[in-house]
Amino acid sequence: MAQAKTDKKKSAPKKSAPKKTAPKKATAGKKAEAKKALARAEKSVQAANKAVSVSSKKLRKKAVALSNQTEKLAAKHAKAARQLATEAKKADAEAASAPRTAPKTAPKTAPKKSQPATPTLVELRQQAKAKKITGYSRLNKAALLTALNSSQP
Repeated sequence: MAQAKTDKKKSAPKKSAPKKTAPKKATAGKKAEAKKALARAEKSVQAANKAVSVSSKKLRKKAVALSNQTEKLAAKHAKAARQLATEAKKADAEAASAPRTAPKTAPKTAPKKSQPATPTLVELRQQAKAKKITGYSRLNKAALLTALNSSQP
């Protein structure tokens, strides 16, 4: 039996498959395709760079236009503020030179009678607790008022 095992181990060595060599025409074709793909990629990159450059120019123009518009608005604002200040000074000067009169006051009226205030929910819960009404904490304001009124003798 021992020999049978060793016989199996000494079996013939495996032969490797012969390597296939690609014809030169196939590799030359692949190289040409790769060069074409590379040229297309370079053109695409150049087009993208040009688009970015154009976009940047447009953005710079917009930024300059917005800056000019901001400056104009700031100048208008400053002018309006100066005019407002001069008008306020004139109004103060006119008010100081005008004769003083007693300020008009509204006629006094009798204070309105307030209706008795309804107790708040917290106050109602305190009253319910004092009267030992069960489940008062779960009741709303209307239910507490009803429960308190029904529990009064």
